[in-house]
Amino acid sequence: MKGLSIFYATALLLLACSYASTVPDDWPDVAAYIERVRWHPQGQWILFVRQGEDGSERRIYKVRPDGSGLIALSVPGSHDDLPIWSPDGQQIAFIRRGAPTEVYKMNADGTGVTSLGRHPGIIDLVRWLPDGRIVFIAHRGDGGPMLGTFRASTGEEERFWCDASDADWHPSGNYVVVSRLKGRPSMHANLHEIDLSTKQDRQLTFGVELDDSPRYSPDGEWIVLNTCRNKAGGRLIWLVRRDGTNLHPVPLPDGPNMVESDADFSPDGQYLAFARGEYGATDLYVCRVDGTDLRRITYFDRQAKANSPLKVVKDPASQGKASSASKAQPANKQKQKKSSGVPLSKP
Repeated sequence: MKGLSIFYATALLLLACSYASTVPDDWPDVAAYIERVRWHPQGQWILFVRQGEDGSERRIYKVRPDGSGLIALSVPGSHDDLPIWSPDGQQIAFIRRGAPTEVYKMNADGTGVTSLGRHPGIIDLVRWLPDGRIVFIAHRGDGGPMLGTFRASTGEEERFWCDASDADWHPSGNYVVVSRLKGRPSMHANLHEIDLSTKQDRQLTFGVELDDSPRYSPDGEWIVLNTCRNKAGGRLIWLVRRDGTNLHPVPLPDGPNMVESDADFSPDGQYLAFARGEYGATDLYVCRVDGTDLRRITYFDRQAKANSPLKVVKDPASQGKASSASKAQPANKQKQKKSSGVPLSKP
């Protein structure tokens, strides 16, 4: 069970640095937080998971990039997690935790929930590919977590490709970027890119760090990730080129207690959506890839309990104002000016 012990030890470390080190005494024991942010393939919606403050539920939501149209796709008391969009944006696959834990798919409006069966040891859904396969991560046997694929139509598993604790599939279909756990000399995780045909493994990030949650840009030339680099007690979003160069943080106005996580690119590659908040990532934000045009999308009431109706605090400053990120979606309807800070072009 060596692989399992390494995985869970690292999970505890990630949890420890997901919140700022100095938390007020009146902060809830289990803060409501947002994670698993995923932008709609055509840009109309942003998908995310929110855990209730008492930790008793995990619900899937979607919201438009301007903050309008917030919809809960899971019923109160659910334990739904790790949602991913289908390539056409018409369906969502997700994991429903329980006894047993199963993979499901549903329509984009939350209807038509259908089971795709049990996948023993499953810990993540990575991406729904254009050819109808779903990429997932699972523990099997005594080894560490492995990256595999199954058919979205039937749930039938195909094969396992490589070891990975977190991953993304390159738009070309030829590569995967994985977060690989390492236990010596101290627990850490770095990013590697693997050529699926040759199995060539190229390390992209180095150091005793916790680099995870990688996501490729739509053109496949950049990767956004989460890391604790240069941040005492919290996690931030960084960018790195696919060849491992130009590793840098997204320059956001971070206070000492700000935490960011689970970033994803917009379909045109010019924006990032991510979870963010003071002491914990409790709300959804959008910004350009160079950190400009930062917009807060949700205003959740931190006092709302998990079994209470969802409360959202309206931002008076945003009334009647649509964000530029919203206006830019979908990408094929309005041509975007590329960000000057991080041009998403081939190296």
